[in-house]
Amino acid sequence: MKIMDKILLQRYASETRDYFGVDPNSPIDLLSLINADPKFTLVFYPFKEDISGVCIKSANLIAVNCLSTVGRQRFSLAHELYHYFYDDKKTCVSYVDFAANNDKVEKEANIFASYLLMPDLSFSNIYKEVTDSGKNKIDIKGILKIEQYFRVSRQSLLVRLIMEGYITEEESSIYKNNIIKMAREYGYDISLYSQCVNQEFKTYGAYLKKAILLKEKNLISSGKYEEYLFDANRSDIIFNENGEKEIYD
Repeated sequence: MKIMDKILLQRYASETRDYFGVDPNSPIDLLSLINADPKFTLVFYPFKEDISGVCIKSANLIAVNCLSTVGRQRFSLAHELYHYFYDDKKTCVSYVDFAANNDKVEKEANIFASYLLMPDLSFSNIYKEVTDSGKNKIDIKGILKIEQYFRVSRQSLLVRLIMEGYITEEESSIYKNNIIKMAREYGYDISLYSQCVNQEFKTYGAYLKKAILLKEKNLISSGKYEEYLFDANRSDIIFNENGEKEIYD
């Protein structure tokens, strides 16, 4: 099984950044960018724990597991964008264990996601910074700094470090435990390593924009509009269930 050339996957990642209007090297907020794109529908759904995401190209829909950590969700979004832009399949289901998955396209999607979230040049530069240009072995302080900078999960960072030859699989094992504890001790926000506060099925993006447009043009009744919102599990829009306080600042 021959994986696509990594240089080509880097180019695809760069093209995707260009599509979203993001510079080639900075951290990327995929959630905000996908939400702002008028054609995408983004769904957070409580899949079984082994499923990380789904891409349905015909519906311009990307779904991620709302039970995953924030870091994992960010990787899943990047992974599904590979399926959306560069995979011939119309529908793809992606699984959490990317080390065990032997599917060629899934491996390519994982490498693409890594380059999209952690561009090669900026990743190399920050690695040199935390290791004194490679004179020192990377330590937990360097690990935390890199993953917090790019907002990626520990697993995706360790896989990237192994892929680049910076550490071995054996060396990576010491960084797989006490993740939240160490992040706290070094003064970092731990939200990256935690499950999202909202762990319920929710729909965002194009689906909601289309529904309200149909209502505004009187192409559907208010009752039908509410039915569409219920189908998307967005009753909070109808009833303002969360009761947010309006603050203008």
